[in-house]
Amino acid sequence: MLRRIHSAMWLCFAKPKGLTVMGNARCETCLEEALSPTAAGAAPFGTIARQVGTTGPMTKSTVVSADVAAPNAGAAQTFARKPRLRGSIAVAALGVVFGDIGTSPLYTLKTCFTSAHVQPAPENVLGIMSVLLWTLVLVVCVKYVTFVMHADYKGEGGIFALLARLLPEPQKGIFAALSGLAIIGVVGAATLFGDGLITPAISVLSAVEGLNGLTPAAVRWEVPITIAILIGLFLVQSRGTQKVGIVFGPVMALWFLAIAITGGVAVVQHPQILWALNPGHAGWFLTHHGILGFLVLGGTVLAVTGVEALYADMSHFGRVPITFAWYSIVFPALLLNYLGQGGVVLGAPKALDNAFYALTPGWLLVPMVLLATAATVIASQALISGAFTLVEQGIALNFVPRMRVVHTADRYPGQVYVPAINTILAMGCVALVATFRTSDALASAYGLAVSLTMAATTVLYASVLRRVMKTNAVVAGVLFLCFICMDGSFVLAGLAKIPTGGWLPLAIGAVLLVLMTTWHEGRRRVLVSLGRMGVPVSEFLAELPAKKPVASDGTAVFLTGNPVDVPFTLKNHWVRQGLNERLVLLTLEPNVGPYVDEADRVRVESLSDSLVRIRAQFGFMEWPSLAAIVDSCAAHGIDLESENTSFVIARPQIVAGERPRMYAARRWLFDVMQKLAATLPKDMGIPADRLVELGVEVKL
Repeated sequence: MLRRIHSAMWLCFAKPKGLTVMGNARCETCLEEALSPTAAGAAPFGTIARQVGTTGPMTKSTVVSADVAAPNAGAAQTFARKPRLRGSIAVAALGVVFGDIGTSPLYTLKTCFTSAHVQPAPENVLGIMSVLLWTLVLVVCVKYVTFVMHADYKGEGGIFALLARLLPEPQKGIFAALSGLAIIGVVGAATLFGDGLITPAISVLSAVEGLNGLTPAAVRWEVPITIAILIGLFLVQSRGTQKVGIVFGPVMALWFLAIAITGGVAVVQHPQILWALNPGHAGWFLTHHGILGFLVLGGTVLAVTGVEALYADMSHFGRVPITFAWYSIVFPALLLNYLGQGGVVLGAPKALDNAFYALTPGWLLVPMVLLATAATVIASQALISGAFTLVEQGIALNFVPRMRVVHTADRYPGQVYVPAINTILAMGCVALVATFRTSDALASAYGLAVSLTMAATTVLYASVLRRVMKTNAVVAGVLFLCFICMDGSFVLAGLAKIPTGGWLPLAIGAVLLVLMTTWHEGRRRVLVSLGRMGVPVSEFLAELPAKKPVASDGTAVFLTGNPVDVPFTLKNHWVRQGLNERLVLLTLEPNVGPYVDEADRVRVESLSDSLVRIRAQFGFMEWPSLAAIVDSCAAHGIDLESENTSFVIARPQIVAGERPRMYAARRWLFDVMQKLAATLPKDMGIPADRLVELGVEVKL
């Protein structure tokens, strides 16, 4: 095990083989989204690490607002990366990746004692501190940094990236039905969002609570100040993080330096706390306090609630800079600060009420409160951006309806803004602060759902090891058992939080699970129904000469999710009598990888003198831009940019079948989601005056 950890640290200084720079990293795996104007779509996570030092080309067709543009979809180039690690990248990673886990010392230690229902006696302090520190080591250093982060998808990380590696290829434009692994992945994503809703509220509130050290009168101002900060934070989201992101890294670097120094001073004053590094104290506490000793895990998990960001944000900075920043800055700072808090509590048990601020008495308190507030705002920003990314990933994998996604930076396509999600998060965070009012109360609801996400990641990781990476069955089995036992312990210990608020993130996750699975299954059934309406190409061509359209200089493009047959829209009598010289069947095909090279963007197949099939591929990290398709088709001598080109799509109308395949309530929910979803033509950039919609009844 130590050898594996040493290898992971050595990788920080290993020479990278290369780095790919992507343009508009948009994702869209809704192969059929082209079938319907209300599909799923604005793809997920763009990269930042790939963007360092370069800017992708621009195109007017990808402009999403009057003054905001996104790089050309899928534009890619490869450059040789310098063998030495750029320290600036590691510092920048501090402001995006480690905000949540870096501010956990504000509230974790007290929650551990509250969860275990024990007093801060010396033996209990050493025991809980030992459990806390070894939780950091085993979960972050061993599970994620040493193992899980190596299961990336061409540099992309996160639970949806793992799931994408396991999803089967679509057949005839129809993606596979929900499998057990897919449901596990969706559960993990849904619960992560549910628990993540608490992060901005608990982080900012815990920082503001430091004002109590100045005057007891500050208590009544804690909630209003916290709400004001949160409202301000969500109001500036539409501007993006590019401008303020410049200071994120340095501020977090100052934060980690401050907590390391204050913690280190306390360790020097109370050196006996170093005995907590002995795992024997953790074993003693867990075994000598019965069920209460086990419940402490429900508190220690708060120290690693941001660990999923380490994996999910690999696309922003890369594994090497994140690993380097963790071992060289973040982990030592957290270790010293937690030990320092434990030392202060050993010397003065009453300090447990606010052990973090007990490290900075006197005149240092105000600067620390201000720094903590800034750090928690940054941590909240990372969570909010992560929620936007999570929604994008869900859209790309057909789990979330299409909604408006705005690029807020032309250099970093990973920086996006989802207005609907921003509003929901803002309302939710304000409601949580107004309801729970203290960080202690919020902590009682925090941690359980993210434990489920960690367990889901373990299951998907083990599946990737066996099915994709072909790892030895014994090795994969041992890792799975070790990790699932660890994650399962956190889940079981967190069950005690359900009556005191843990039900809230679980309820949010359950609602999201129903919504995501309903959308996925509904879209699949629509595809199946529309696919049955198609006819083989040979049959259509046999009829075509007798009803050949009158020649003109126009082109009709039929968007279809079926890459084999002719869609029903082309069979329509009105369409068959059109005045188009060329008929084009356009299918958006998802690629199992995150990106598609421009040279492979489209595949053109001539079916007859007047009928052409075009298959356009987009990775799950790319936006399905019409401009990208037009540019690639031009290289094949096909002009789709002419004003005489029209685009024909199907608009499914959901009705109940004679033998319904979906429950009435679920069918109604899917119909509502489909009507509220944003339209694919608008997001792709298809001009409204060149769009033709044909309604069709789909029985579910």
